[in-house]
Parts: sequence; C-alpha cells; structure tokens
Amino acid sequence: MKDKIHHFPIRVYYEDTDIGGVVYYANYLKYMERARSEMLRVLGIDQAEMLDYNHSDDVAFVVKRAEIDFNKGARFDDHLVVKSEITKLGGASVIIKQDITLDDHILVTGMIKIASVGQDGKAKRLPGAIKEKLKI
Repeated sequence: MKDKIHHFPIRVYYEDTDIGGVVYYANYLKYMERARSEMLRVLGIDQAEMLDYNHSDDVAFVVKRAEIDFNKGARFDDHLVVKSEITKLGGASVIIKQDITLDDHILVTGMIKIASVGQDGKAKRLPGAIKEKLKI
C-alpha cells in the first residue's frame, strides 16, 4: 500500500481480449475483484476464514453495487495497474474506488460497494476487528 492506495499489477493476456485484441469489458470487473482480494489480504483480512461460517464473525463480503466508467480500452500484452482505495466505511459496507491504469493514464474507473452479509445472506454489521483493519 502506498499513500492508502493498493497497487495491483496485471498483464493483459490473449484470453482477456476480443477478436480485435482489446480487453473484453467484463474482464475489467475480474481485474478489480482480484485487486480488492489482494488489498484485503494485505490489510490482514482472511476472506477464506470469513467464508467459514463456523468462524465467530459469521460474515462474508458481496458486491452490492458496481459503477464503471470506461475511458479507453487496454490491449493484449499491456501492463496495467489496478489502484484501489477505500473511500467510505459504513456499518455494514465499504466503498472502494478502483482505477485501472496504463502508464498512469486511467483507462477504467470503478466505484464498488461491498457489503458484509451473514450466512443468511442478509446485511450484517462489520465485526470490530475487520472494521479496524479497513480504517487505513
């Protein structure tokens, strides 16, 4: 993490692109998901442990909302960086701004709201220990 922003490098593979060699739009969401997972790992949040509902916290994260702006497409073999920053921490949710960049030019911007849910799938307050780790 640098200045509260997590940097996650990604190389565009042939399988990520359409016939024109441009990244297929849905793959940007996959890139963002990977970057969020790695950011949580760096913050000390073990999502595998969270998914074990026998664990005392009994919560998991789900994406509640995704707003994506596409500015320019990435191409096969580009070296991208997904920059993730927590912008808002609520009682049961977190908003993360994510920029996918190429040479510091923003290609895609996303505002992703993740929610904390219990085993029943209903919103559940973030446990104190997890909330503390998210306060970066």
